[in-house]
Amino acid sequence: MSYIKKKLMQPSAGQIERLREELHRRVSIEELESSGRWGALEDIVNLLEIERGTFHRLWIVPLLDAGLSLEAATACIVQSYFQPN
Repeated sequence: MSYIKKKLMQPSAGQIERLREELHRRVSIEELESSGRWGALEDIVNLLEIERGTFHRLWIVPLLDAGLSLEAATACIVQSYFQPN
């Protein structure tokens, strides 16, 4: 590989710092969304007055069996439960 191609492929210190900041921002947003989603699920379980295991079996497992990830399943449940009528 030529020197020019190698030089073009290596990010500068400024680019690395910008990428690091963007990654940190995205991770922070994801942590907040995840935290909020788990809090909302806890609220749903409390409102339904059922045990967590029962909630998991009746609500989460069918979505996992359908091929959703745990994150997608929880997001769907929270979104559908808190939609206005």
